[in-house]
Amino acid sequence: MSTKRTLYNTKIEKIIDHNPTVRELFIRFLEPAQFQFRAGQFAMLHVPQAGSEKPALRAYSIASDDRATDHFRLIFKFVPGGVASTFVWTLKTDQNLTFTGPFGRVFFQEPPSEQILFLCTGTGLAPHICYLESKADLFPELKYRMLFGLSTEQDIFYFEQLEALKKKMRNFDYDIVLSRSSESWKGKKGYIQDHLKDIDYKSIPTSFYLCGNGKMIHQVKELLIQGNGIEPSKVFSEAFD
Repeated sequence: MSTKRTLYNTKIEKIIDHNPTVRELFIRFLEPAQFQFRAGQFAMLHVPQAGSEKPALRAYSIASDDRATDHFRLIFKFVPGGVASTFVWTLKTDQNLTFTGPFGRVFFQEPPSEQILFLCTGTGLAPHICYLESKADLFPELKYRMLFGLSTEQDIFYFEQLEALKKKMRNFDYDIVLSRSSESWKGKKGYIQDHLKDIDYKSIPTSFYLCGNGKMIHQVKELLIQGNGIEPSKVFSEAFD
């Protein structure tokens, strides 16, 4: 495992704007050329600051297979006026970026439970994609479920990638949950916590991975642990607030 103090120089190989507020960077490592991490970890982007020799540091969860050591993907949410957002949305392919890492200890638990339930909002999807890409081949018999919370139809991203995972993984299924959908939306409406009742996690040994909005994480934990008696040791969370 690479040391946390190592400074990594990288190059942007590809940029995808999934919608006006979600950007994905495909990043290749140059020096050192190898970056080893575990699914669920994050890297710290060094953002240049005008008038300062010290960069601003911003954490982003890795959204790609942890078996690849020479590249990774990061997903960014645009925050108006944000130092990192302003920087990331000016970037072009072939530009260089600097990172440190890996950081974080919200790992995929092994041996795993029979069922894995991913509960995420917005770009909190990133580490859950990392878990799926990294572990699905190793544990194909597990039942994987995801509830992915967004606001409106215009906010939807990664639909094609989720569909591809669903076709590849016979035991994976997901639902997009919209809190402010139009009348024509045929999928689930409201909030993630409203739809936990649709999933059988009481009779099947289940581990829960939560990432995204802090309010969602608090309410889901309260429902699972206080409301349904789920062991806290089965609930793993990371807030993006």
